Amino acid sequence: MGFTDFKVKYFPETDSPLDLTKRILYSIIIRRMKFHKPAILFISGDSGEGKSFGALKLQEILLEMAGLKLIDYLEDINVHTPLEYPKKLDNLLNDKKRLKKIDIICMHEAREIIKAKMWHSFLNQAVADVNAMSRSIKPLCIMIVSQFIRDISTDIRYTLNYYMKCSRPMGGNKRTRLYISVMWKDDRDLEKPKLRKRKLTGHLIYPDGTMRRYTPKYLELTRPSKEVVDIFEKNDFESKQKILKNKIRKLITVMENELNFDNKKIDAMVTFYMKNPENRALIIKYKRGDKFIIKKEAKAMHDLDDEELKEFQNKLNEEFNKGIKIDQGDKIAE
Repeated sequence: MGFTDFKVKYFPETDSPLDLTKRILYSIIIRRMKFHKPAILFISGDSGEGKSFGALKLQEILLEMAGLKLIDYLEDINVHTPLEYPKKLDNLLNDKKRLKKIDIICMHEAREIIKAKMWHSFLNQAVADVNAMSRSIKPLCIMIVSQFIRDISTDIRYTLNYYMKCSRPMGGNKRTRLYISVMWKDDRDLEKPKLRKRKLTGHLIYPDGTMRRYTPKYLELTRPSKEVVDIFEKNDFESKQKILKNKIRKLITVMENELNFDNKKIDAMVTFYMKNPENRALIIKYKRGDKFIIKKEAKAMHDLDDEELKEFQNKLNEEFNKGIKIDQGDKIAE
């Protein structure tokens, strides 16, 4: 009969796609933890494809099936930066009252604001911590949200139970599609074991008792509640804001010691974002022609007034376009 990852009841006349999604998620995640095994999920997807909201919706569904509301535990579950992780994990494992029934922790894409090597080290330690400690306290569902599987180290990949990819189609239906693969270790060659994935597959049990094999192409996820989204985005922004502010502050100190700029803050910001292109997505709204348009959030993030924001946008564009001209000049010279 092949692999069977789940067996769930299915009522074709009354079940909506979301009903079936919930039963499958319960079977592959919650039932696994009931057998005292952690469920480690990697949630991938390009920017704008809904991976963060997909992770939130998964949390919402899993807690709802336990009779709980995500809004009450949103800040306890979601880790926006490595700095938050130790305290949140400790609370999750050791708070025997308020967090007794909470068994989810989600680490969101922080590689935007820290170096890739640090991000790898953090995730390695985080997953090792959870695996070591949760066995004796309570099994956890660990969600790792990042764009590409290569954002995590090989060691972490070998701990994954499921690889999930989010995709949001163009057009009227804005629901996120969640493609789920089961991760497994091919150790037939003991000298060269390989990590592989296969499609999630199982059986649907119909009202008359018959079973049919079912391999879902994808599961549909509706958008999390507006209240959850608003609080999550606020927390995500504030967490990353603290790190970026500290980085800019340190750079200003260096420039004060070594250079003599009239406006050290703006110049330090331009220098920082030119040297760290991965962070520009946090402050840039879009590119119009050959000019960046800066998000209004950058004004609050760096305590800028209107004139400083305008100056920052102009100087960043000047430096960026200067870099392009230099590159083009090099190509011509070659």
